[in-house]
Amino acid sequence: MTYRTSLLLCIFVTVLSANLGALTDHLPKPDYRRDVDCSADYGKANEWDGGGGGGFVEGCHPKVCNRLVFDDFLDEAGVAKLRSMAERAIEAGRGHGGRPGPTIVDINSGFLRDDEGLEMIYEGEKGSDIFSEEEYKFYGDIIERIRRTVGAENGLPAEYPVFTAPTFITRIKFDIEWRPKSMHDVYWMPHVDKNNTGHYDYSGLLYLTTKGEDFEGSMFEFVELSDEETMEQQIEPKRGRLVSFTAGNENPHRLNIIEGGTRFVLSFWFSCDMDKRFENFLDGKVHDSYERGGGGDEL
Repeated sequence: MTYRTSLLLCIFVTVLSANLGALTDHLPKPDYRRDVDCSADYGKANEWDGGGGGGFVEGCHPKVCNRLVFDDFLDEAGVAKLRSMAERAIEAGRGHGGRPGPTIVDINSGFLRDDEGLEMIYEGEKGSDIFSEEEYKFYGDIIERIRRTVGAENGLPAEYPVFTAPTFITRIKFDIEWRPKSMHDVYWMPHVDKNNTGHYDYSGLLYLTTKGEDFEGSMFEFVELSDEETMEQQIEPKRGRLVSFTAGNENPHRLNIIEGGTRFVLSFWFSCDMDKRFENFLDGKVHDSYERGGGGDEL
């Protein structure tokens, strides 16, 4: 090997290492980690939607499952920006400050759901000026940073896990007289994410409000799978706190009923199924279908 060839090889390795390192640079380490035994759900189709049955994906599906907490994942300015986006979306969809109880806003698709049903906030004139290009980019960057953080802490290669729709911000507004009108409004039911949607493999929450300051009640709890009324672990909502956990039967969970104030949280899910990889459109337009990132098929 000549000196010139050796030098070029050295430069190539250095640049490659720098690029690979950039994928995990500045990603936070968890302030709390609890490993739990994985259920046998991964790679198997569930009974509800038949999803998740593509087989165990080596290098992505977890062999050690977990619960992770990252404090100060997002600073106060970022938290305020996401809350502002959610509030403007709710105002665009319903007006008058929106409805009491839970309201779900998907910034990507433009769908809003509350106790009056579905609303598309990107239709017609109201959809064009709700968010700026910078805000769409900010939202997309947050989702990507969460994806990379979850992947890094689970030892996954850079392409895993994949973003899968939806991600949404949920606002729960206390009203003493509010009552649920449908099962979609009963936000306190214990559940397992992977049982609801088979291709969900990694789940999580980014809190935009703090318990005891912005709202009362509404604690997040992991529960016993054999007895959903038995609380097994509590995690207190705090502005900027990121909570991530594997989505199978090892992590059944629930949210307690709100007792005052207003609660905001960004929810997200990731998958090991490349066929369930979705594009982050984030363009303020109506999309009737999502494009699969792997094959370009419409769902």
